[in-house]
Amino acid sequence: MNSSNMKIAYILDSFPNVSTTFIINEIFSVMGAGVPCQVFSLSAGNTEVVHPRARALLDAGCVTYWESPTARDTFVSLARHALRHPSSTLRTLNQARIAGGNRWIAREALGIARALHGQGFTNVHAHFADRAAQTAMWVGRWTGIPFTFTTHRYDIFERPPGNMAELVSAAHRMVCISHFNRDYLVSHFGLAEGKLPIVRCGIYIDEFEGETRVPPADKAVVRLLCVARLDPEKGHTYLLQAIRLLRDAGLNVELTLVGDGRLRDELSAQAAQLGLGSRVTFLGARSATEVREQFEACDIAVLASLSEGVPIAIMEGMISGRPVIAPAVLGVPELVEDRVTGFLCEPGSPGSIVRAVQWILANPERTRRIVEAGKQRVKNDFCRETCTDELIALWRQQPLGKRSHGKSPPRQAVPLHRPLQLETSSRKSP
Repeated sequence: MNSSNMKIAYILDSFPNVSTTFIINEIFSVMGAGVPCQVFSLSAGNTEVVHPRARALLDAGCVTYWESPTARDTFVSLARHALRHPSSTLRTLNQARIAGGNRWIAREALGIARALHGQGFTNVHAHFADRAAQTAMWVGRWTGIPFTFTTHRYDIFERPPGNMAELVSAAHRMVCISHFNRDYLVSHFGLAEGKLPIVRCGIYIDEFEGETRVPPADKAVVRLLCVARLDPEKGHTYLLQAIRLLRDAGLNVELTLVGDGRLRDELSAQAAQLGLGSRVTFLGARSATEVREQFEACDIAVLASLSEGVPIAIMEGMISGRPVIAPAVLGVPELVEDRVTGFLCEPGSPGSIVRAVQWILANPERTRRIVEAGKQRVKNDFCRETCTDELIALWRQQPLGKRSHGKSPPRQAVPLHRPLQLETSSRKSP
């Protein structure tokens, strides 16, 4: 199977979602490689800040918002499906009968399966091992179309599905974004490594690449930037404490926070209590263009998360040419090697962030070399187009090879990518 005769059905919990722009970029990139995609969104997305690529997909009619079927709809779909596929219908009904609490997902998936019928879809793909992957599994069972899904963080370490083994057994492949994730899935769930290929979540290099800039020790104001949801696992409370400690040490530092979440009021109150006042700016959710502008304006990019997959925001900071500070958790060290491509801090430790900032300011030339190495790491291993090539290769059922993610992969002789031309339509956003 080549890209010219492929067609992908993406099943997502919601679209668009401001915190998962990496999925939007992936879909856009796959379409740019000449592979048609249709998104089936199981719930309404967050349209407060709409990514330009999400807007293009919406306007092109590439997104379908799926509503749970009524009992009558289910009966009609089942009858029609049984007429066309009697043996597979009986088999899938028997699987649904023993599915217990997931039986309703099988019913919902039947409607999507009917929507796919006769439309030339060759693969079904989902992100996160939650409702989306569960639905994709049942769509695959109803239709016989191979399905894959990408796992990330919470769906492995915090709220893994109770039927992880069943999901992986039914899937063509389960995609991992890091070696750490794959090793954990093998050791903790007993999954076969051969079904767990690694395909990174990459970024568009040219959109964020900037000149290397390292703050000198005598800089009047050192501006730190954190791009992350204002949720507990992102560790903002420790970052605010670090800013207070840095100012107490005589450094004129300021912090800009991009992102929104349920802790905004609490964190704002903490900043006031610490006497930081105007030194901390809460910008809320921002568009991709505004995020790029913030990276250009900052001196150091930082995350203080307690749990993190392989953070897109740190990739963007690295390719922007800024020193980055990130927590030594999960798959982060595969992107940030301490004092090699960036700076690692201990999760939950304000003092660790302070020491990293102080080292950066005290060692500008060594920091510059580290920043340059960080930019090269992103180019080698986290280029959006390269990651898309690997995903398409997986859907083609071709081996991914023995690529080492520590080295630059060879590109295909004929690039898959070309500019994506999307026709506009009168479709309105939800």
